[in-house]
Amino acid sequence: MERNLVLSKIRNELFYGSSSYTKNQPDLFIPHQFQMLAPSQARSFLETVIESIPEREILLYVHLPFCFSECLFCNSFPQKVDKNIQQNYLSYLLKEIELYAKSGIFDGKKAQCIYFGGGTPTSYSNSDLKRIIDTIKSSIELSETCNITSEAHPQTLENKKRIFDLADFGINRLSIGCQTFDPNVLSLCNRSNTPSQIHSIVNSAHDAGLSINIDMMTGLPGQTIDKVQKDLALLEEIRPDSIEYIRHEIVNPLVAELYKSRPELMIDDDTLFEMIFMTQEWMEKNGYEQNGRFSNDKQWAYRYHWLKEMPIIAFGTRTRSTSKTICYDKHEELSNYTRLLDKGLPPIGRYIILSKRERMYRSLILGLQIKSGLNFKQFYDSFGESSLDVFGPLFDKLIEFGCLTTDAESIRLSRYGAFFVEDVCDLIIDTALREKSKGLERTPHSGGNRYSNLALGE
Repeated sequence: MERNLVLSKIRNELFYGSSSYTKNQPDLFIPHQFQMLAPSQARSFLETVIESIPEREILLYVHLPFCFSECLFCNSFPQKVDKNIQQNYLSYLLKEIELYAKSGIFDGKKAQCIYFGGGTPTSYSNSDLKRIIDTIKSSIELSETCNITSEAHPQTLENKKRIFDLADFGINRLSIGCQTFDPNVLSLCNRSNTPSQIHSIVNSAHDAGLSINIDMMTGLPGQTIDKVQKDLALLEEIRPDSIEYIRHEIVNPLVAELYKSRPELMIDDDTLFEMIFMTQEWMEKNGYEQNGRFSNDKQWAYRYHWLKEMPIIAFGTRTRSTSKTICYDKHEELSNYTRLLDKGLPPIGRYIILSKRERMYRSLILGLQIKSGLNFKQFYDSFGESSLDVFGPLFDKLIEFGCLTTDAESIRLSRYGAFFVEDVCDLIIDTALREKSKGLERTPHSGGNRYSNLALGE
């Protein structure tokens, strides 16, 4: 299909703009399906989880939900750094890991990847992070190629010795939030980082033998095409090992208030579409893999194996764990989390036992985010049904949009389908939701639908 026609179809018939976009990647999420779990059921539920994980290799996620300040683009709602609160949280986090180890969930298994997310994990000291890794190592064997990633705020990595120390006790990949290099946009978002600062951190990481990722964003308040182009030029100079470009999801109340008072700062959908196309084309040209075109686990080990449906066991408040048949969340409130752990109970708050149909949708949405796509034979072997029969109308629609391509073995994203993988995933989730609920429409997380009219002067 001719390029301009494909892009026109994606823009006019698929694209989720500021008013309806919800950050979905990488997994299927149908929120109304969750059921609350009574504390009295927590132990028996964990046994069910253990039975649902026959795989030998698993992924571990560690949540450290504390930040120095709240950025306007953030959708994780972290707590303000506080040494006493953080140390109390750490003690319970270690207790949770040990409780899981005693349950037998790690028996006969290896950790393929460990991912520290937040928040800002590096708001904790190196010695604290080492305690967590040591506790994990005493609980489960690590694979020979175990990737251990920590997210980090740039201001916590300005000391080169700290980066070398992180490498010494096992962290081998860093992921820093940069979002943009434009000082005015950063100021609006309550951030400040300079190109020279980021460049220095990347060089120090490489000197220490670490790989490093930089998170970037499109659609930030006051961002323009010219500013994004300047960001790309700086990234070419800095050359991190991986880059993730995501679009801004308007969910934080702080940015909502900013758009109320200054609606002209909100990016219109045509500009956002152009930003996404431009950044994804640049990523492709420069060899950076992202959801929709992962060919291996070199740049994004944790994400790649997640997309391959490797089970995830997550620790900390507000975390989500998954196997092929079960999805469950920990309690969000620290008080509930600690209260249950004091009783020796897993702090699980809600769960979903995935139906066969939901598991098929999950395999689809994960499989399409890998370059090789959804393999027909593997799908049939897993579910006893042809994916072409199960998802025929959905595939037809996405092929019509120019987002999918197929051969005898698989169906996968086209070049432009990969550029707009988030929109493809949103469409799949919406289709699954309408099917499950007999017509219920998803309410986007984004508050953009409430503020877009202001930006358009309506």
